[in-house]
Amino acid sequence: MESIKNAKEYEAELTRIYDRFNHHFWNDELPEVIITFTGASRSHSHTTGWHAWRSEDGSGKYELSISAYTLDRTPDEICAAILHEQCHLYNNINNVTDCTNKGRYHNKHFKKVAEDHGLDVSRTPSFGWSETKLDDKARAYAARLKVRKFEYHRERSASKGSTLKRLTCSGCGKTSVYATRTVSVICGYCGSMLLPAAKKD
Repeated sequence: MESIKNAKEYEAELTRIYDRFNHHFWNDELPEVIITFTGASRSHSHTTGWHAWRSEDGSGKYELSISAYTLDRTPDEICAAILHEQCHLYNNINNVTDCTNKGRYHNKHFKKVAEDHGLDVSRTPSFGWSETKLDDKARAYAARLKVRKFEYHRERSASKGSTLKRLTCSGCGKTSVYATRTVSVICGYCGSMLLPAAKKD
């Protein structure tokens, strides 16, 4: 799998994915966005519900931000994050409230749009229908795009004592989570334990 080693290409690759998904899944109905990287670590991605970027002529654009800490995910996971945010954007511009509890709990409106546009959706107690991954057709389409893996991701400062670690399913490899402490997590797909991801050489 080809990877991107030049950080200047990161935004271009994410924009390419966004544009191709917009055409394929949304018939180019979604507006252009400004893609940024955020230092936030509590979510993989986020889309503003307002025009966070403004020009001198008064026009504006929404912002889609990707967590710099989780760029080490697989291309399919990155694609799923972008498609997830496109669902929020679609609902927003169509005046559909798809999240409650201060924007954290994903409701059935989000679930329906997500499942209609290439995502498999599962529910969590705290965040509702928030866990998303590409369905089979979307995964096949992403494969045709030859999405590249990001070689670099943001590292947490050791001086701050951060213990956030990525755990990945030791069986099928489909499930991964980030944890700030030692936890025991079972994969919902195959029942295997999630273990710390192997360090890159």
